[in-house]
Formats: sequence, structure tokens, C-alpha cells
Amino acid sequence: PFSIFNFYYIFGQSKRKDMITPDFYFHRALIIDDSEIDVLVNRRLMELTRFASDIIVTTTGEQAIHLLKEECANANHAPDWIFLDMHLPGMSGYEFIDEFKRLPEFITHKTKIMVLSVFNKPEHIKKIFENCFVAGQIEKPLTQQALKDIAHKKSVGTFSTM
Repeated sequence: PFSIFNFYYIFGQSKRKDMITPDFYFHRALIIDDSEIDVLVNRRLMELTRFASDIIVTTTGEQAIHLLKEECANANHAPDWIFLDMHLPGMSGYEFIDEFKRLPEFITHKTKIMVLSVFNKPEHIKKIFENCFVAGQIEKPLTQQALKDIAHKKSVGTFSTM
């Protein structure tokens, strides 16, 4: 689970780097998921594919919004990608997206959201993809190939808008 210690340790470590390390596709990725197993698997896949030099994890939408508001003073600190589970305790993924819209422009223009869930209702799908910062949807589990496809800007997932 997410803790204040982990939050500051992970983010404190991240702030020391201002540029993408050449060995990585992206500088920063944020995973928002309450499933410990999914987080462990997704984080490990990101490490193996060298998807991002910094991988930040929160277990709720509220924690992620707090992190984005308080720790992202400029675009360099904003994540390149957010991998969002839509079924979260408290603030749902849908509510997170509504709150994300209200963040500073330098965050909403830089950061792309990849939805990690299976949708049951077509009206939910349509509403989610009306947002230009939602890049696509991938069914769990995340795969190395999906991460590589995202990194190489290939079409990803069922409803990709990339």
C-alpha cells in the first residue's frame, strides 16, 4: 500500500533527474491501482522494458490527484504516462479523469492516460475517450508488448486514439 514515506522517497528520488535517461523511453510513469499484485506485475514489466526511469505508484485516485497537484510544479515533474485502473476504492477512475481535467494545463497537455480496465457499458467508453489526454485502453494484464507499442507510438488497446 501507498504510504507518505513511499510518496516522498519515490518522488524525492525522481526530482533529482531533470531529463530522460537515454536508456528509457520516458522519464516518469504513474500507476494508479489498488491491486498489489497488478502493481507488482505492471511495475516489473515497466522495469524490464525500461519504459520509464521513474515509476510512481498510488493506490487511490485521491492520492494521485494530491501528488499531481502538490509535487508537479512544472511539466518536468509531471508524468509522461498514467496507467489508470478504473475500478478504485473511493474516487473511481471516471472521477479521477474529471478531476484530472481541472489540473494545470502543463500537466494535462503533457500527460497521457492509458486506461487499464474492461468496460461493460459503451456509454462509459465514449465518455472517457472524449478527453484528448486519454490515449487508449488496455485490458489487464499489461504486457511488455503493449508497453513497447506505446513507446513506439503504435496503436494500443481496443479503443486507442494514439
